[in-house]
Amino acid sequence: MLLVREVRALAGNLQKEDFLRQVGPFVLVRRPPDPVMERLALRLGAHRTRVARSPASAKMLMAELLQHLDDLGVATLPPIQGSDELHIGRLPDNDLVVDDPSVSKRHAVLRWDALAHRCMLTDMGSRNGTLINAEYIRDANALVSDGDMLSFGDTEFCFLETLSLLSMLQTAHYA
Repeated sequence: MLLVREVRALAGNLQKEDFLRQVGPFVLVRRPPDPVMERLALRLGAHRTRVARSPASAKMLMAELLQHLDDLGVATLPPIQGSDELHIGRLPDNDLVVDDPSVSKRHAVLRWDALAHRCMLTDMGSRNGTLINAEYIRDANALVSDGDMLSFGDTEFCFLETLSLLSMLQTAHYA
């Protein structure tokens, strides 16, 4: 996983089209784990409890993330063409490996549809659930939108379309 500041350097060295080709249609910006919750999750393992968040707090979390953007991790994805899947889980053969005991071995799948320019999220029967903006997904294919907060177990990511990330990186406020 790269830091946003490393992605910023990449963006500064590439033309917009090359950056999009290199990074893909979207990125997942990882929220750093709360050290107390991280220790608790390790102690409790699969028998842990979830910290309740409201959809409104998920939006506040997005604002918090943007204040510390350069120091956050970015999951760069394998090049995605057409309709492709990104598998998320704890096992090393997932496309995005999340080393957290609250994340299932095969937790969720993001499906990118280039023609429709949209992303769908499916929970793969995970033990601790998959959330969009602090709400458990109920549909087999839940629509993910630019700026949504995604939670796999206790691990949180901000889903950003690459053009949104590029815009943030080019904004003087974050430079």
